[in-house]
Amino acid sequence: MINRLPAIQLGAPGEDISRKDLQAVVQRFKHFNQQRLQRVQSLLQPRQQEFLKLLPLLFHQNHPLLPGFIALDTPAGIPDYAPSKQTLDAAKQFSKGFAFKRKALRQHPIDAIYLMGSVGSMAFSRDSDIDIWLCHAPGLAADQLAELEQKARDIEKWAASLKLETHFFLMDAGQFARGENTPISKESSGETQHYLLLEEFYRTSIYIAGRIPLWWLVPPEQDHQYPQYVKHLLENRFVSEPEVIDFGGMHQVPVAEFASATLWHIFKSLTSPHKSLLKLFLMESYASEFPTPQWLCLAMKRAIYQGEFSVDSLDPYLMIYSKVDAYLRGIDGGRRLELARECFYLKIVGTGAAPIENRARQMQQDFLREVAEQWQWPDDLLDNLATVRFWDIAKAGAEHAVIRQQLQQCLKMILQFVGMPLDQAQRENQDLKLVGRKLKVELDLRPDKIEVLSTRQAVQNKPDLLVAAEVTAGSDAPVWYLFTERPSAKQLALGRAIKQGDSLLELLCWAVINGLYKKSINLHVLESGSAQAGGEAQQLLNELNQFLTRHLLSREADLAIYNRPNRVQATLLLVNWREKLPVDSGHAKQLVMSERADPLSYGDNRLCFVLGMQRLSISVWGEATLHRYSGLEGVFSCLTELFNDGVKPPAADQLQVLCYTPVRGRSIVGRLEALFARLTAIADRPVAPYQRYVTAAGGGYAMFAMSGERLSYYLLDTQPQLLQELAKPHGGYAPVFFDDYVLEQTYIPFLYQYNQPDTVQLFYHVTSKHVGVYIVDEHGALYLRQHANAGAEHVLAHYSVFFSTLIAQDRLPQVPLLKYYEIYRNSAGVISCHPAQPKLKASAMELSVRIAGETPSRLGVYCNERWFPLDDPSGYGAVRQHILGYRKASENYPFHITEIEVPCQAMGAETPDRLQTVHFLNFKQKIEDKLNI
Repeated sequence: MINRLPAIQLGAPGEDISRKDLQAVVQRFKHFNQQRLQRVQSLLQPRQQEFLKLLPLLFHQNHPLLPGFIALDTPAGIPDYAPSKQTLDAAKQFSKGFAFKRKALRQHPIDAIYLMGSVGSMAFSRDSDIDIWLCHAPGLAADQLAELEQKARDIEKWAASLKLETHFFLMDAGQFARGENTPISKESSGETQHYLLLEEFYRTSIYIAGRIPLWWLVPPEQDHQYPQYVKHLLENRFVSEPEVIDFGGMHQVPVAEFASATLWHIFKSLTSPHKSLLKLFLMESYASEFPTPQWLCLAMKRAIYQGEFSVDSLDPYLMIYSKVDAYLRGIDGGRRLELARECFYLKIVGTGAAPIENRARQMQQDFLREVAEQWQWPDDLLDNLATVRFWDIAKAGAEHAVIRQQLQQCLKMILQFVGMPLDQAQRENQDLKLVGRKLKVELDLRPDKIEVLSTRQAVQNKPDLLVAAEVTAGSDAPVWYLFTERPSAKQLALGRAIKQGDSLLELLCWAVINGLYKKSINLHVLESGSAQAGGEAQQLLNELNQFLTRHLLSREADLAIYNRPNRVQATLLLVNWREKLPVDSGHAKQLVMSERADPLSYGDNRLCFVLGMQRLSISVWGEATLHRYSGLEGVFSCLTELFNDGVKPPAADQLQVLCYTPVRGRSIVGRLEALFARLTAIADRPVAPYQRYVTAAGGGYAMFAMSGERLSYYLLDTQPQLLQELAKPHGGYAPVFFDDYVLEQTYIPFLYQYNQPDTVQLFYHVTSKHVGVYIVDEHGALYLRQHANAGAEHVLAHYSVFFSTLIAQDRLPQVPLLKYYEIYRNSAGVISCHPAQPKLKASAMELSVRIAGETPSRLGVYCNERWFPLDDPSGYGAVRQHILGYRKASENYPFHITEIEVPCQAMGAETPDRLQTVHFLNFKQKIEDKLNI
């Protein structure tokens, strides 16, 4: 129904203003808001209607039996509010004896209550959410605000029990007018669009109770000088300040807000494209009118002042469409105008599958027919748009491509208008930075990333069949196509599919992410032009759905996650897909029977059963990416990347492995998951800043190096290379952890379990032929030596004297502890170590053999006090003969150095502070080997 009332003309600043006219303006706005509220109520169920009836009373009076009660002294009280009989009847349903008692309040903590958003439009339905501005007085204490916030949350829960989705926003009008604490909602993001949120509020809000917006009383032609007019009204007492609330005017919107608002609506378009595109076109139209944009809220106010208006004619979305239509016609935006019509249609009727009651549907249809006639839509357009409810994935994909192009065009146009580079805008605005990150994730296309359709939620017709077909053309790499029906030869040749990709995994991931999966779906695979068994592919599809649902599809799209680094949070590895192992050949029986069961180094031939891997990773920001790896190096490169790129701290459950290889599938899965779990466990309980982990790699080994939070690896081809690597000095303590299939025939992995920082540990094992010595020094470096023709007591005493001398002479940067152990192996092969104590005899101290020299090239030996230069090989013979003179004729055992006093460079260290025990041991052995020839 159209209201036809006489126009109201209020005076300019300095002129007299009729209080009667002011009161008429207030009554018109209240009448218009009441009409909007009545339409909202008409679309709700009776129980839901009770919510809106009770809403102001709940914040006017605290009653223990009413919803949302916190305490009797919770801030409550709305100025000039008295509940209606309908409201009191609704309250009595909670408390039969409820009686409202009017109290004279000195203060009213609640300034006003407004609904806003789509609730005031034809697009509203009983399934829509309702945003509520709960405006409170300035200066409330923190505990009072906390109670008020809790009360609002409890009322939201009550509304949810009525199947109403509501969102309260606590508002301090003064703070809002100054640009502080702008509420973040589904429609706007805080500081990103303060003024444009205000414009939307003025255009869509529904007054419930309390103070009226002062903006109502500023005539549209005076809005450009809003502060001056407000001052005129208040200072001349045309308006009583306690009766109004001032959120500010639209007279000076900063240019930069167009950029931020554009980014925000592009962000929203990723989940609700048609609604946001309409608002993006609106941003464009405003920008084209700058510096005097014709705000829609002013057009609404102008209509109310002129006296000819209706709820339908001032429908918020109709006003947007009308302005966008006129703008796009003016710039000859044919395809964009078609898209704007489609966006408007979809916003009014919705894209969900939820049924809508007949009355609401009839209202929508009548409304759309009037719009189509007024704006001269093509005769068949409404019928064509009606099929949007029955989109399939092909239509959604085509529409997504158009929408994506429009989003990029809108962004480009607005930023060009603003004249501000995007990176600068993001540096100056935190919300904008987060929105920008989200847009990069969603809009940037990369070969390794799965594209997410912005229109995926509009797909109502999900296929019952998916056909993935591999097509190879000549020497080119094969291409995979996805169809929703069995393709003909012509369709295959022309590639007329809903999706094209490089692998079957890519197609299946895309299908799940874009909502095509359902339990009953059938998957057929055509490889190289012929049908293949689809059992494994169907199983893979089910596994992908579980993985993606758990880590991606079930997540809330919260902007806060873009404050975090974009690390990988979950990974699925698909191993050996469509690849055959040697285990399937004629030698399979021999391979299966091998006792060495490591899939990375299997059997006597040390075969690797991982031929290739495809990695699906989900990042913190919600990106799904694919990567390929091959062979052993691919395994270790993949695990290293997962460790480095993953969230911190790393966790074993970040990785899931799938492998359908016959016979070996389970062992491959277990091996890879266990290897990653071991790496993460070491990182989770670090014993040093630099740690190492060795695993078998085919016929060789892979050494993982963990420095802080970074992991790297390098390959070692043979066991001697591994032992040489373990023997290398390090700048600090560098413990080593061993995989079960590394040096398993030696004592070394067992001995490293005893390894401790700042400790030199000597382990020895006695056999009939020699004494085996294993030393792990204070930095974790390994020293190995076998002493033939020697007794354990003599060997232990010798090393004890050598270490004690090193410590006494302060040759090491830090004094290490000394520990000695004897190694035992029982009849069952179980290894153990027992502490040992060196026994020093007087003879062990009789002869001091000291290597000395001022430079690496001029060395000599002191035997007690006698000097023997080592300038040529004969010098070693002289030393040997001199030492033999101290022995009994029958004694035949190796010569040992007791002291070393040579430059650090002679032992392989650049400076004295880099010396460690293994430097002295290696140099000692080098000289002893020459003496023992």
